[in-house]
This record gives sequence, structure tokens and C-alpha cells, in this order.
Amino acid sequence: MGTYAVIEVNSTFIEMKIYEKKEIGYKILEKVTEDINLFKDIRDKDEISLEKMRKLCEILKKMDNLLRDYGVIEKKIIFSEFFKTITNFPMVLDQIKLKVNLSVENIDLSEKTYYSIKKLIHLEKEIFSKKESRLFFNLKSFSSGVYLFYKGELCINEHINLGSEKLYLILEENNINSKKAFDFICDYMESYVEFIKRDIGRKVIKKLILEGELEEKLLKLVFGKKDLKNITLNELKEKLKFLQEHSYNEISIKYKCSVPIAKLIVISICLIISFIDYFEIKEIKFLDFNIKDLCALEKFYPDIRYCFEETLWKITLDSVIDLGEKFDFDKEHSEFVKKIGIKLLDKLKGYHSLGLKDYKYFIIAAYLHDIGKAIDFENHSKHSAYILENTTIFGLNREMIEKVGFIIRAHTSNTKLESLYNYGFKGEELIKLLKIIAIIKIATSLDRGKKRRLQNEKISLNKNNLIIEMETNEDFYMEKSSFEKQSKLFKYLFDLDIELKINRRFGE
Repeated sequence: MGTYAVIEVNSTFIEMKIYEKKEIGYKILEKVTEDINLFKDIRDKDEISLEKMRKLCEILKKMDNLLRDYGVIEKKIIFSEFFKTITNFPMVLDQIKLKVNLSVENIDLSEKTYYSIKKLIHLEKEIFSKKESRLFFNLKSFSSGVYLFYKGELCINEHINLGSEKLYLILEENNINSKKAFDFICDYMESYVEFIKRDIGRKVIKKLILEGELEEKLLKLVFGKKDLKNITLNELKEKLKFLQEHSYNEISIKYKCSVPIAKLIVISICLIISFIDYFEIKEIKFLDFNIKDLCALEKFYPDIRYCFEETLWKITLDSVIDLGEKFDFDKEHSEFVKKIGIKLLDKLKGYHSLGLKDYKYFIIAAYLHDIGKAIDFENHSKHSAYILENTTIFGLNREMIEKVGFIIRAHTSNTKLESLYNYGFKGEELIKLLKIIAIIKIATSLDRGKKRRLQNEKISLNKNNLIIEMETNEDFYMEKSSFEKQSKLFKYLFDLDIELKINRRFGE
């Protein structure tokens, strides 16, 4: 595979890049950008008109024809978060498939946030430095991500209801001019980020790292050929001062752009500077590296993608453990459940078709299955799932959270098998989740008293019998009784007998 193409569909432009793999890195064979303004449609009707759909499809068809000329077979389409708000988005996808024959199924709009953090890891080699702290602001259409990396750890992971295109609509509705825009945005922003300031406390933030492809495009209009990486905070503030002295029409003439784009330029710079002022940050850095470029890098070099995934999984686990600590979870118990569960899953590989993602579901559930005890002990599984489902955890999209929540809900012994068929999961997907539930039931039962009384596990598989051998010098009746109850689902799903053998150790 020597060539690859990535098409990004945004609210203001559609951009395609064609890449060719080189011995080191890649070469951009072609870059095509077409303007398309979807603001009016979304503002007036919360949907895209048929006329704009046709225009979108015409642009994509033209791009697809160019791909054929280059002999490109593999391609990827990325949609901006803007499309989350469009009520007829499924129809848009159907039209693209019908008119252009480009498949854009299984779209996860949260994937762009994931790519943004990959950009951060790729460009900021010191992001996990123990010495410095960095606040990462991922500017998006209708919401934005805020991440604080402090002493090598992700300690703030928040999504706020604040984005350049959302502010555009508000400024339009209230007819706010360029001179008043900054004061309005400062006031509006403060109501959304005050809680982040409380979490930061006395931590000193050395640098604000900014990322957002729309903002990148807009700033390149303003700063021309100047490399965004070299823009200083003072230069940005000087540019804002100039913009405030001119109307949107004058700005559009100055930078040879439409009036809506001129408004977005003002909003983006106002938003960035108000954020910087609020958190008293002295230094900025733009991640001048396109998500499309990152897609190509990962496609051509799987080792780079694997390295990214390893780092991102570490951040996800840190976020999961941080959530557990907020609800005073028993970390040692969770580690015990994780260790036993992984050993069981590995031993039973011939009896399940669980992949890496399924293992991750189990690990997250192992850490968070008891956090609901902070609310109510008896119904803790329900509360644990509720907390998870109403929390932002880095790296987990809505589908993943729903699956882990399902596992957590069902891990206690009083869960009836019949009730598990009422959650919308079906077929092979349901069977996989049920098998994870069966494993977590076994693992939690072996530490029923939360005292790690059973140790030195040995797991063997003999014909149709799974044998777990453990040692103890304490009473183990609670664990033994729990194991008998919790093993019923395992026997039903795996069609195996399961036996717990406990060897008493004396004289220790």
C-alpha cells in the first residue's frame, strides 16, 4: 500500500490530502480544499438542506475522481464534531453513499479528540515530563476538551460546552459586533471553566497548547505564511486589538474571506486569549500538525500506531484509577480482581473470542465495579454503572462506556441471567459481554471479604474442568460460598465445570 487519502468534512471547508509512503515518513502528492458554509442551515433548521447535500456530494465526487487518477484505493473520511448537532446526519451519509459511492459507516465523532491527543504525544515529546505542566485546549465546534498534564499525569480531563461555532451562533443571535465580542466571550467562558480553575488550584501552568483544525485554518488566514509554531502571545494580542478596531465586513475585505469566516476569526482569537488570561498563562504553542497527516502516518507505519495506543491506554487507566480514588475504592481489591481475571481469560482463550478491546472492558470494570458503594452498599452495582455512565473518562467513547456499565451492573450474585437480555445488546456482542461478566463474577468472589485471604493462584484446564487452586492460612468460608453462587453463569456460558481447591498453609 503506497498511497492513501484522507478527506475531512468540516462546517466551513472540505479538505483532501493524498499521501505517498516514503522510506521515512510520507510525501503529500496533492492537497485540495473547497469552501462550504453550512452555518446558515444548522442555525435555521438544525439540519443540512438538500441543496447543500448536493453541493457536498459534488465536491466529494470531484475529489474521488482525483483519487482514481492517482490510483488511490484506500481512503478515510473524517467529519467534524459540528455534525453531531445535525438531525439529518444519517441522511447525509446515505446521500454520500448513493451519489459518490464512498462508504462512511461506523463513524465515531469522538475519534477526532483521540487524534488530537495523539498529535500532542507526537509533537510534545515532554508531555509526560515530571518537571513541567501543560494545559491542552482542544478547540472544537460546539464543545472543547481541556486536559492538564501535571508531573507526567493527566490530572484534568474535561469537556466543556464551549466551541467557536457555538459562539458564532450566539453572537449572530445577539448581533454582537467585533468590538464587544471579547468582553462577551470572556464572560461566557468564565461560567464554563471556573470549576477547572478550582481543580488546578495552585498548580503553575507553564504552557498552553492549542489544537483545533478550524482555528488553525483561520489563523493562517490572519498570519499569512508565518509558521503558527512561531506565533507569540503578544502577536496574538496585537492581532486581536486590530480586529476590535474593525467591523466584520472590513475584516473580510482585509483577509479576503467571507463575513462568516471573518466572524469566526474574531471568535477564535477572542476565545484563545480569554482562556489564556483567565488561567494566567504566559506562553502558548500551536500544534501545527494536521490530523489528516497523523492518519497517514498511522496507516503507513503500524508501529507508530501501536506506540500511540500504548500511551493512550496508560492515560485511560490513569483516568479510570483517578475516578476510583474519588469514590474511595479499594485499589488492592481491584488489582486482585484484575490479576485473577486476566489469568482466567488467558487460560480460556480456546473458549472465547475476546479481543484486546474486550480485555480492556474487563480491566476498566475490575477497577470501577465497586465505586457505587460510596452511595449505597446494597445496590452498589447499579450506582457504580450510573457514575461511570455520567463521567468523562479519557479514551472511552459512549459505546465503550455503555458496555463497561453493562458489565458492572451485572457483576453481583443477585443479577438474574434473564435480565441481561433487556439492555439492547444482541448476538455475538452480547455473548462476549456475558463471558466477561462470568469472569468478573469469579474473580470478585475470590476476594469476597476484601482481605486477599486467598493467594498464590494456580489455574489449570483439564478436559472439561477448570481448576483454580489457591492457598490461605485464614478462614475462607465467605469466599467459598460466594464462589459457588458466582460460578453458575460461568458454567452455563463456557460449558465447563469449575472447581475451587483451597490448600491450608500452617505455621506461617
